[in-house]
Amino acid sequence: MVSWTTLALVSCVAVLAYLFGDQLGRGLGLVALLAGAALACLLAWRENRTAQRLREARALHQVLVHAEQLRAERARQRAVVEVLGSRVEALHRQLETSGRRVCALRQEVSTLRGNYEALRVELELQAVLESDARIVELGRSGQVIDPWVTARELWSRDESVRRLA
Repeated sequence: MVSWTTLALVSCVAVLAYLFGDQLGRGLGLVALLAGAALACLLAWRENRTAQRLREARALHQVLVHAEQLRAERARQRAVVEVLGSRVEALHRQLETSGRRVCALRQEVSTLRGNYEALRVELELQAVLESDARIVELGRSGQVIDPWVTARELWSRDESVRRLA
């Protein structure tokens, strides 16, 4: 803006000197016009350079603000990752504990199944040996058994037991 004002003033002075001056005035007017044009170019270049520096300073400020936002975001993400990592570790520990508990329970179930079969066989043997003994068998899944049925009646009903004996 200053460069355009300077160029306009110098041009007006040079035109007035050229129109109303003598030979020397016209020469000085042309020299003043050239010097004014050079001064206007210099001022325009300085204005442009100042504007460019301001744009770069604004861009740098924006980049610094953005970098600070990214740092804060990374810190939040790091905190989230740490929390998730601790939760995963806790879940792994819980999984290991549950796995050990499942193994112990499987052993116990196996032992109980063996005990059940041993008791069932022993009761059947006692029923065979003692004819008047009343044996109550727990119902199998999907089969309804009268609790007051004797072992001898069960023996006569169950063909698979007879085949094994």
